[in-house]
Amino acid sequence: MGERSVSLRRAGAVAEIRLDRPERRNALDRAMWAALGEAVRAAEADPAVRVIVVRGADARAFAAGADIAELEALARDPAGARAFGSLVRDTQRALHLCAKPTLALIQGPCVGGGCGIALCCDLRFADETAQLGITPARLGLAYALADTRRLVDAVGLAAARDLLFTGRIVTAQTALALGLVDRLVPAAEIEAAVAAYTEELLAASPAAQRASKRVFSLIAEGETDDTPETIAAFADAFAGPDFAEGARAFLAKRRPRF
Repeated sequence: MGERSVSLRRAGAVAEIRLDRPERRNALDRAMWAALGEAVRAAEADPAVRVIVVRGADARAFAAGADIAELEALARDPAGARAFGSLVRDTQRALHLCAKPTLALIQGPCVGGGCGIALCCDLRFADETAQLGITPARLGLAYALADTRRLVDAVGLAAARDLLFTGRIVTAQTALALGLVDRLVPAAEIEAAVAAYTEELLAASPAAQRASKRVFSLIAEGETDDTPETIAAFADAFAGPDFAEGARAFLAKRRPRF
């Protein structure tokens, strides 16, 4: 999956996708975007995987943004720029629409495309070394609508304007206050915190999680009321094996085994 740029590892029901270009602080080039998309699709297709964690390969960086030298070359290659944009959109869409819960573990810089990847995840855990920002205003570039919508969904319109208009990079504490990250954990504790939270996810119904993710996607797409799909999903869940196990466990006063 790319030459050392992205790795996919599975430990039980948890898949870790690691961005691994340490000499460039995981700056994202074409190869990394392609490898990330492959890793997301492989983890989603693996029936043994229940939860996906996206992170840097080490604590120094999540992803410091785009490979600027590669971006600069696109100024002379309009067709290449469009192809690159399609690759980034397809990879982010695969992560954003993944049917399984996704969590970004953020340490160090998480900037530009790196922040875009984190925003595609359902949840974002950071330690105090994290620095987050989205910086097209520093480069004279436009930010895509889907990326902007995910930012607005996370922090609100006013904060999104501030972040995009200025291109400023914020501390982990400010990111938490804005809603750019969901949980802030001391660096020495973040691995344990993510592991504990993934255990919570694994203890819950995967069918219910899939249904919730689909509803979240519909809400993000502008739906405001139930659709035939969501009405059917609600009714069909009663006949599913997860409800049968959940009900048995509740009546027996034990933890369900999904």
